[in-house]
Amino acid sequence: MILLISLSIFIIFVVLYCVKEDPKPIFGVYQQKGKWYPIKFAIFYIIYQLRKLFYNNQPTPFVCCLKWSRNQVQAAAKEKQDEKLDSPQQLSSDPKAFDAVFFMATNKKGFYFVAGSERRPLGVINGLCYLIVPGIGLLCSQKIPDTVLFGANDNEFGAEGILFKPVTPMKKWKVSYKGKMWLQSDPAKEYEVEVEGDWVSDLPYFNFDTDLAASAIARTIATEKWTKQYFNNLKMAHQSHYEQMGSMNAVIKVNGKTYKEDMQAFRDHSHGNKRDWDLMHRYAFHMFFLENGMTATIGVICQPCTGSMLETGYVYTPEGDVHPVEWCDLKLYQHGECGTPPVDHAFSFKAGSTVYHAQVNVEYLSTHYVGWKWEARMVERFIKCTVNGIPGRGVSEFHYHNSTGRPEKVSKNDPQWFQALKYK
Repeated sequence: MILLISLSIFIIFVVLYCVKEDPKPIFGVYQQKGKWYPIKFAIFYIIYQLRKLFYNNQPTPFVCCLKWSRNQVQAAAKEKQDEKLDSPQQLSSDPKAFDAVFFMATNKKGFYFVAGSERRPLGVINGLCYLIVPGIGLLCSQKIPDTVLFGANDNEFGAEGILFKPVTPMKKWKVSYKGKMWLQSDPAKEYEVEVEGDWVSDLPYFNFDTDLAASAIARTIATEKWTKQYFNNLKMAHQSHYEQMGSMNAVIKVNGKTYKEDMQAFRDHSHGNKRDWDLMHRYAFHMFFLENGMTATIGVICQPCTGSMLETGYVYTPEGDVHPVEWCDLKLYQHGECGTPPVDHAFSFKAGSTVYHAQVNVEYLSTHYVGWKWEARMVERFIKCTVNGIPGRGVSEFHYHNSTGRPEKVSKNDPQWFQALKYK
């Protein structure tokens, strides 16, 4: 009798649990954990770990049984792979094909440099450059807030004064800018600017395909609604992305005055079949460069078709070790959801065995627009930070989906490439 009663109670509990409604998304966008979350988390966690294991242990052809020979062949294969990965990628046939690189650098004197070049079809790039010089302020490349630049050569990252060139794969890049820049605090003032920099690194790059924390990825995927369409979206929206910390030695000339600066620096490289900014709702990235040598990237991304609350990033310790971010408590819906990002905020994150507490204060900020119809609004923020009591500087970028079309400040000349690509 007791067994029968216990079984009946269990069945009732299971039925009630199965018919229980999942919580509704916050603001209709940010999914919350549903009733099947623990099971889904376990399933995807195992799948992701197996995928990483397979990726990191693929057999290398033509390897003999001698250990030293295997290591030599693997090193040669990696070098060839790095060269291919770090070079300009062939654009796909999709009208929204892309291949993008991005650099940022800063030092404790208060110099900042941010520049990006996103290759698009027909010799077009989405390009920008920001420069902060103490005593002058924030300088913006001439077309900002527009970023559509023309005249890019094939297989080259740059146009209209911006140019990035890989020299040694995963080791060295040439970074340059030449042209006029306007002063953010007084747009009527223009400066003639030249930047020649060598970005270098001996640190490993961080590959978002394989190096993100398994717990963070599984937590995101398990929170979403699992449907056939959802998994198709994961496949179709995939982009390859890797990042690397290093340093940049730069010669900066502003109206004839020369500055020679050594800066901590970051770069990334993204490419894929296409980049559709319409899919992105929001994101917030913070790049920290601390005075003790630690560097870090922490990102929170909301792309509803694939993941409405994805936590990403990593920490490079002063000793050069790399640890993926396991969790971050910065919630997008609590930080500037209405369109104005905070200029004074704090959050915590865990990487390796350490929990970090970050405080952020914005010194300068500027807005620019990216995409076919300017559907991405980027708020670039130049910050002072403190992480676990260690001071530093960095760059933070908040993205918002822009559904209002071309902003008034953007050039009235419609880029002809929209028509050439027959965009609808």
